[in-house]
Amino acid sequence: LSHFLTIFNHESERGAALLAGSILDELLLEILEAYLITSKSSRELIQGFNAPLGTFSSRNKACHALGLITDIEHEEIDIIRKIRNEFGHTWDIVSFDNNKINELTKKLSWRGPQDEENPINGQNFKMSAAMLVVDLMYRSRLVKKEKIQPKVWAHTLRSESE
Repeated sequence: LSHFLTIFNHESERGAALLAGSILDELLLEILEAYLITSKSSRELIQGFNAPLGTFSSRNKACHALGLITDIEHEEIDIIRKIRNEFGHTWDIVSFDNNKINELTKKLSWRGPQDEENPINGQNFKMSAAMLVVDLMYRSRLVKKEKIQPKVWAHTLRSESE
């Protein structure tokens, strides 16, 4: 966490958006890996070329659908993903003052001092991203305790040893 925050706080606006998206995507991957059965098919679902759960968006949706992240986490991760895309999918100069990014940032919950009613967009983004990283950093360890186990179905004609 300390290493992430040190790097995160020294980044440009674009760098912060890209870094936040990258680490949240990585944490969602770790959560899914901790939950799904250990198998080749699980790995192929979440990693590699054309993996169905290989994108930031699909991992966010899958973690939410499986109950591994909360509604609020899901919504804020999606907002951060959209902000990351605004910064990452253009070569032109872009900032938190951009109208689209500004509107997205306003949708994030402000968790800073209550006397600061209108935080600067970059502050709100950084606070929300950092809080999500903190919330999800150890989630995979908790999720691993509830890891899905392969089931043995009594009505099948074949056994696993065949």
